Amino acid sequence: MKPSPPYSATLSGKSTLLEEAFAVLRELDRGHSIAEVKVMVMEADLLSKLTHSTRKSVWDHLHTRYLSDEGRAATLARMVTRARDRQTAHLVLFFEMCRSLPVLRAAVVGCIYPRYAAGFSGVGKADLQRFFDESAESHPELNGWSPQTRDKVVSNILTILRDFGLLTGAQTKRFARLYLPLPAFVYVLYRLAQDGVRTAQGVLAQEDWRLFLLESGDVQTLLVEASAAGACTFKVQGDVYSLDLRFPSLEACVESLTGEVRGAGTLAAPRSGAAGPEHGRAFHPPGLSSG
Repeated sequence: MKPSPPYSATLSGKSTLLEEAFAVLRELDRGHSIAEVKVMVMEADLLSKLTHSTRKSVWDHLHTRYLSDEGRAATLARMVTRARDRQTAHLVLFFEMCRSLPVLRAAVVGCIYPRYAAGFSGVGKADLQRFFDESAESHPELNGWSPQTRDKVVSNILTILRDFGLLTGAQTKRFARLYLPLPAFVYVLYRLAQDGVRTAQGVLAQEDWRLFLLESGDVQTLLVEASAAGACTFKVQGDVYSLDLRFPSLEACVESLTGEVRGAGTLAAPRSGAAGPEHGRAFHPPGLSSG
């Protein structure tokens, strides 16, 4: 089993930074390099931050989350900036944020999702604190965090999940009705293919779907919808599953999702406000219980 990356306490400093991320990615999509956008942030105050130290802190967080690879950042910028609905843009950003911050991914996969799947109505600080207590043996770096740092990380994780639509509520965090648009699902499907996950069995078994509170059956349903939309060919014959991806790369997929391919056809994607079952699924918390 691949060892889990160490957990960083960087989430104790900044939480979601959604509008700042959109502003930076918009400039990348306009053709600017990461270095050029950094100058815009630091010297031209693109993000309207008063002090140099604040600008640097925000830039460093955004760079860690979304900009560590120039080519991948350009693809992400195109996907997010040209997404036809805000929900798609938000959940693609959430996925990439979880991939770049192991502590956030682990908290969702190892604490948030199990509570959701078990039928609880929500999650609180005590649940995440307990998760980190139980993770300390495999992640001894947690023992070096002060109580204040851990509390801030926990608070920011809950804020991030609320801002991205997985939770609702200011004080008491409850599970929201999460809607995963089909273009966001297809983006993640091809992002996983970049990591070498290309078989139906591998895709269905991926823990990353838990970031969206999806179970294997939900993923299978979305694969059927993605196949109908032309993103892939997914077939089921008894217990045998097969998956063939239509596009050779994530970049080619995003070009189609954002309507940039001419002559080859584009994938169906919802316009803003169009939330129908043909474009994704709205998932409800299963059988709520208290706790």
